[in-house]
Amino acid sequence: MSHASAPSVPTVLSSPRDFYGDLMRASQATRAGFLAERERWLRGVPVEGREELLFEFEMWLRAVERYLNLHNAVVDARARPLVTRDFHEELADVRDAMERAVRVARHLQDPDSDPKMVFRKYVETQLADDRVRRLLIEEELDQETPPESLFVVREAFDALKNLLDNLLQLPLIGLSLFQDVGKLTLREIVLNRYFRPFRPLEFRVEYDRLRSVRLLDILGALPADTRPLYTTAFLGLFRVLHYLTHVDPETQPPVPRRVRVLLSLVRGEAAAVASYLHTELSPKAGSKPLQAATLRAARDLARETDRIAREVMVDLDRDPAAALRAAEAFTTLFRQQIVALVDALAPNGSLGEEAFAHLTSPQDAALRLRKDLWVYAQLCRAAEGHLRSEDVPAAERVLAALKSFLDYFHDGGYQLLRYADYDAFDRFSSLLVELPWPPEGPGIRSRLAEDLRRFSQTLETTFHAVSRRSLLQGRGFDRPDAEALRDRFLPPATR
Repeated sequence: MSHASAPSVPTVLSSPRDFYGDLMRASQATRAGFLAERERWLRGVPVEGREELLFEFEMWLRAVERYLNLHNAVVDARARPLVTRDFHEELADVRDAMERAVRVARHLQDPDSDPKMVFRKYVETQLADDRVRRLLIEEELDQETPPESLFVVREAFDALKNLLDNLLQLPLIGLSLFQDVGKLTLREIVLNRYFRPFRPLEFRVEYDRLRSVRLLDILGALPADTRPLYTTAFLGLFRVLHYLTHVDPETQPPVPRRVRVLLSLVRGEAAAVASYLHTELSPKAGSKPLQAATLRAARDLARETDRIAREVMVDLDRDPAAALRAAEAFTTLFRQQIVALVDALAPNGSLGEEAFAHLTSPQDAALRLRKDLWVYAQLCRAAEGHLRSEDVPAAERVLAALKSFLDYFHDGGYQLLRYADYDAFDRFSSLLVELPWPPEGPGIRSRLAEDLRRFSQTLETTFHAVSRRSLLQGRGFDRPDAEALRDRFLPPATR
């Protein structure tokens, strides 16, 4: 069919935005350039589980920073004044956390570039020429790339760890020495260019995603003015639960010393989330029942966090099992508050017993993602077919349907993808953003059809990979349900 009936004035087919990604980037806008470069680096790191390794590494940086601030420490000042306290135990905890951070950093380091940087460091120590040595030091501290930045912080923690080994030989470590170690450590952390740890309620697209199908649907239905507020609250709540997954509940006491450092971070972040719920979310929560629910969640978080600190964490030095009991109590607390907020937003959708497990069911997430991928591929194949047959009006209708589907997909299925898959999906979305319509000439239409074909293959490959997951074994693909979703977007005449 001729494309004479197509619009005469070219328009741009705008692609939907990743709301959650935009929200996360907005929380770190002052460092957007560095973080975008770090994202590109991470996608090229040839290590299994690289996103979780990066999360853990930055978690330990943040935890050490928090633990060395006495405002976050749980010490019984009434039993013994701080000025007379021996801080051996605390510095031993910090040393264990630093050792773990260094180990994780080594896993993330590029196997090719790491030996080169180690050799350059060795050369730097052997040079007699102060001018050349200074140039090498300045090049290293410039941290021009993420691998160089990672190497700098790793070397700093190695040096601090060796310093702590010697300090721990002293008969007494007083308050001033503990605080000086904190100042040195803080400087190394905050001056790092690419791996400066996240602040409270600052999120990373690499590892902060909401993977609950029900929660994503609830948030997607919220008004535009309140949706970012609730999303931030849930991201903060799930972030703390993510911390707590690094405490193995099956560990037999005594638990690793670094767990005490992690619990200090959990306590501090819990206070930050409670403050956000009280001061930021509740005044704008919407209805009075929602305002009451957010205030109640803020109060419960603050009160229970204080109780866990007073009744459980204060015994960390005396009770080998106290750390595990504190981690369990925090986990229960945060799960309860997530469920309570979900119930407040959708009061008719009772989750019943095992509420948190139902809310975060990985099987439900896999089923939703599999269905969305199938529909996405169907739309792409339909658009490709109409382009190849030169049915431009039909192709235009399918591409409009595709854009409409992407609004739905980005709020749901896209959030359930694995980080490694994002690059291909983002590149295709960018192609749609830059697409002028109608594409003039058979050459342009042919190239667009080829792009659609290739991305359809990516979608089908991802679909089959999701289908092979063990948690979907025995769960056949519900084709009628998927076709019903497809038919919500695809005009009948273009199927």
